[in-house]
Amino acid sequence: MRVISLLIGILLLLCNARAECPHERLGLLRWSDDATWGSDGKPIAGENVDISQKILLDTSPPSLSNITILPNGSLIFDPEEQLELRAANIFVEGTMEIGSEDCPYEGHLTITLTGNREEHLFEKNGKAILVKSGGTLEIHGKPRLSWTKISKTLVLPQDNGDIFFEHKNTEEYSSFNGVGIVAYTVKVIGTEVTVKQFGLYDIRSESEALAAHINSVETDDVLMMAGQRKIPTKTDGTQNEAAYEALEALVNGEVTGTAILRSVAPDGATWAFVYKKGAPDSYDEKTNVFGTSSTAQYFESNDLIFTVDSIGASSIFSQTVNFRVMNINAVHQMVDVIDDVTTWHPGDRVMIASTDYDWQQAEEREIVFCPECNNFQIRINEPVNFVHYGKVLHNAIDMRAEIALINRKVVIRAEMEPTCIEINGNCGEVDDKDTFGGHVKALYGFKDVHIENIELYNMGQQTDLGRYPIHFHMCLGRESEQSQPFVKGCSIHDTFARCITVHGTHGVLVADNVCINHIGHGYFLEDGGEMNNTFDGNLAMNTRKGTGSLEPVDLSRPAGFWFTNPNNYFRNNHAAGGEGNGIWIIFPDEPLPPSRQFNLMGYREATRTNLLEFTNNVAHSQAQMGIMIGNRLEDNRDSRCCNIWQPLADPKDESSDPVFANIEYLTGYKNKQFNIWIEGGTVNVSKISVADSTNGIMVTNEGQQDKLTGRLSYAVVIGDSENVGVPDDVIGRSLPFPGNSEEPHSGITMWKGPTQFSNIWFDGFHPNNYYDIAAIAKKRKSPYFFSVTTSFKNLSFAFDDAAEVGTYAISGTKTDPGWEKNKDGELVSGFTWYRNTTNGVEKWYVVKPDAFSAAASDCVLRPHWRLALSKKKYGNLRVHHKSFDVNSRGIFVRDDYPGAQLKFMFEKKTGPQVVIDGSRTYTFHITGIVPDWLKFTAEGIEMGDILRFGVCIPSGATWTIESPFPDLLKTVDDFLEVGSLSELDLSDPVNDGKKYFYNSTTRMLYYKFVGFINRSEDELDECGGGRCPELRLILSGDLSGGGDCRQTLYGSRLSDLPPALPTYTDVIPASGYQVPPEGYGAGSARPFNSRSPVNGGYGPWTDWSECSASCDSGVQYKTRECNSPLPEHGGNPCSGDRIMSRTCQIRPCDIDGEFTEWSQWEVCTAITQDYCAGKTFRRRHCSNTKPMYDGTFCEGSTKEVKPCDVC
Repeated sequence: MRVISLLIGILLLLCNARAECPHERLGLLRWSDDATWGSDGKPIAGENVDISQKILLDTSPPSLSNITILPNGSLIFDPEEQLELRAANIFVEGTMEIGSEDCPYEGHLTITLTGNREEHLFEKNGKAILVKSGGTLEIHGKPRLSWTKISKTLVLPQDNGDIFFEHKNTEEYSSFNGVGIVAYTVKVIGTEVTVKQFGLYDIRSESEALAAHINSVETDDVLMMAGQRKIPTKTDGTQNEAAYEALEALVNGEVTGTAILRSVAPDGATWAFVYKKGAPDSYDEKTNVFGTSSTAQYFESNDLIFTVDSIGASSIFSQTVNFRVMNINAVHQMVDVIDDVTTWHPGDRVMIASTDYDWQQAEEREIVFCPECNNFQIRINEPVNFVHYGKVLHNAIDMRAEIALINRKVVIRAEMEPTCIEINGNCGEVDDKDTFGGHVKALYGFKDVHIENIELYNMGQQTDLGRYPIHFHMCLGRESEQSQPFVKGCSIHDTFARCITVHGTHGVLVADNVCINHIGHGYFLEDGGEMNNTFDGNLAMNTRKGTGSLEPVDLSRPAGFWFTNPNNYFRNNHAAGGEGNGIWIIFPDEPLPPSRQFNLMGYREATRTNLLEFTNNVAHSQAQMGIMIGNRLEDNRDSRCCNIWQPLADPKDESSDPVFANIEYLTGYKNKQFNIWIEGGTVNVSKISVADSTNGIMVTNEGQQDKLTGRLSYAVVIGDSENVGVPDDVIGRSLPFPGNSEEPHSGITMWKGPTQFSNIWFDGFHPNNYYDIAAIAKKRKSPYFFSVTTSFKNLSFAFDDAAEVGTYAISGTKTDPGWEKNKDGELVSGFTWYRNTTNGVEKWYVVKPDAFSAAASDCVLRPHWRLALSKKKYGNLRVHHKSFDVNSRGIFVRDDYPGAQLKFMFEKKTGPQVVIDGSRTYTFHITGIVPDWLKFTAEGIEMGDILRFGVCIPSGATWTIESPFPDLLKTVDDFLEVGSLSELDLSDPVNDGKKYFYNSTTRMLYYKFVGFINRSEDELDECGGGRCPELRLILSGDLSGGGDCRQTLYGSRLSDLPPALPTYTDVIPASGYQVPPEGYGAGSARPFNSRSPVNGGYGPWTDWSECSASCDSGVQYKTRECNSPLPEHGGNPCSGDRIMSRTCQIRPCDIDGEFTEWSQWEVCTAITQDYCAGKTFRRRHCSNTKPMYDGTFCEGSTKEVKPCDVC
């Protein structure tokens, strides 16, 4: 029976078990207990402390030097005490525990890392919490919603009808700019404000006038007054006191000599006053020293509030006033959000992201108490100064501003010097701040590191490598029995070097953190060897440039997210504003030192490796790029062109087959240069939403030219959206570059190619008088080639295309604003448009409208596109070279109209778009030094296509030709020389592609490309089968000139030009719905569909708050949080009330006594019978209001006596 009873007891214990809280473990030694420290006594200020036992920190010790938690020691924090631990360093070799996953830390705790750079000068990891080999760091703050998005656009109160009257916006009143007191008397009925009297009074000479103004105030009038610039008074004792006395009489019923106005210093001290006559509780009067604002406020109700501001400034002449009559939303603006925010409390600080081009429109606010708010609402201490957009536009592009919770109850911070100290070496570079912050660092061999739901600030060191707010340093992988290290739900803000760094470490989870106001990259994969890490649901906001001392790119293009290895998971992350790029994926050729020594990846293996995941990421309000997959990371840690990224089935085998890199659900808007830039081979980009940028999205095969094209499909592309931002004074909407209003804007920006674009919905590309804007355009200011085989299929336009109505595509010349760069890329702009019509799909080629390019017989000019359209077959004639002299030029000529020419500088391999149906022929000439090797390719050529061209051979040169495709022709002898151009042009199925003709008189070598293979529907390359026909010309001898045969060849015909193109100006009607089709675009970016929904549950009620009144009737509240669990990822919110109220009455309020009026004087009575002298008296009683409870008795006499004459 004893055994059975024992088993039952054990089972009962297990059933009743709850989460173990570290501070409740048995056997802990209290820090506050003298016995814990033995004969040495408790640690004193400045001491080093070694902890070898299990210590419970239950008191705030003095500021210490180094705390070392030895391998068998533990430091556990007591949540039942409000604690601060101050130390220069904390070294964790044992265990440091602040709560646990199952028992979050409920108390208030601040850990302050102390000391400046000089004091830590010779330390390898100074000012740190350092987790060493074998160490465990467990920090688990109370779970709170880290960040969310607004669900309703925040507009300025004056634009929302919340301000009924405002002085500074009222021209007739705000023009009074002198010194003295500005006074308003207003009457309000509903929301109608009537100004009954207004004036500006210098009370040195106008005290009587101000007194008259005050005395004219009637019952229910509101008097508002404020000091403007300064309130000067006479200092010689002759100051007229009429204004003071009138003010006191208005408020107190009599002159008291106690008005605050009497004490306002005349040196520029600010002063504000408000009072409603007949409402004693309305009185508010404030004053502050010069430069400090004063605000007086009267809350009549949530619907009617009077605010008076005397606004301080550094100069007296800049000190102004403002008077407002408004409702509660203009004082404590309501913010609607998409997630339950019952874990956000009054006094908490939040940051609201910019949704405009200017990232500095992000605004910090404090939450105020809001009993009427539901679970998805808060009120903030003051309204926003900028519009913060709050819509998922067309249900496709999520432009809702992020809002992040800044503070937490558990804080790790660094103590800073007031200003930069010289030893930092960067004074004057970062607002002259001390940038030697603290850091938390995990080293190789750590046992466990779990950090969640805490706040870190003043962290990171701008002057020292490897010292970041949270840093996993060269930890490599973890043992199988180790749990996954993580950083979750933290607020990391106002840092001096990054936020979270994963360096040479694998398998870390970084989720739901916010990184705000950080210098340099925010979330940082350092060397490019880091693998199997997960970045999920993080927010980076306000990324700032660094000094470049840590990474060169910090100075030029810092990124909110900097990812350097494709073997990681990147999902649900948001980059909301900054001075560089939002999210940047960039690979080194091989991992940088020190990771390189571990042979984590082979040379260029990263460029052959697919992303494990890159989905549902958002970037906006960046000064440069939103999302960028591009460039290459060099050993000096700077970036350079180009990423040459081509994922292979086996990244370790360069000969394995290419595979598609699937990238989906990306959103970019209001990024100045590009919303999204993606370069690489066989990238399959889909479900994309972009709006408002100089360039919406570019998908290019950068580094993979001529082959392995990328794809973009199911995208929503908007030019100018309804999110106008802070409007330019002239244009009516914000601009990416306010100083350059002529910069062209394009939705899809083509570059190089070929790229396949399909199933795309466009809107918002309407012309204006300031800048070119179109759905499709080429990349501007580029020397690179553009492929006419870039294709657009199944496009939907929500607007008509016509001059002054809308623009589907556009180009320009160097004389057009925004297109003025003298680059070869400006000479070429074209694509293939599969146009949906009522007759089916028509294939159109879109090319430049110049006399050379628009050579097809059916070419028509689309004037407002500055492009020509043709149904004749077009391709590209491209010239490849090993080097082209900077002073040389390559010139292409139309044979039928030799005056039609294009001149190229050939910085890169490039060439024009040409007709390839055999109806047009061309020649090529070089002025200046001629390269000794040239390769010509016919790109886009298919079965039956023909392209004949000629090349001028320098007079002093010898030449030979070869071709590897379509036939392998190794020398000129393998070709067939013919005797004339007509013989070359003659169709010959056997010898076409082998024939050439050389005219020794004109020195022209002619060759004819013939297509033999069709491009398939999903062809990834310029030509069918991945190979375009090519001819190689090898030259030797004197190449210093003589490569220009135009005069010899064409003579007087060199001025011949074709007639002007006919124009095509018909309206092209909209071809799509007014909203995107189902399945297009990224859609709502939050909640995160990759996570399972979690339904919310309420936690316990708090105790009742203090009564809102100290006597009589007041209100008490109690609240509860929807945190058991938090509703997440689209789960159901908590049901029921989050706040309860009740009436409370502590005791009746004291009632002070008030006298009745004096009685009439009694009949005069003689003092004696011998004289006429007498006396009379009158009485009053303390009963007009009887004193009750602890109220005071009436002050003063109840009887007055005066002499009188009875004779």
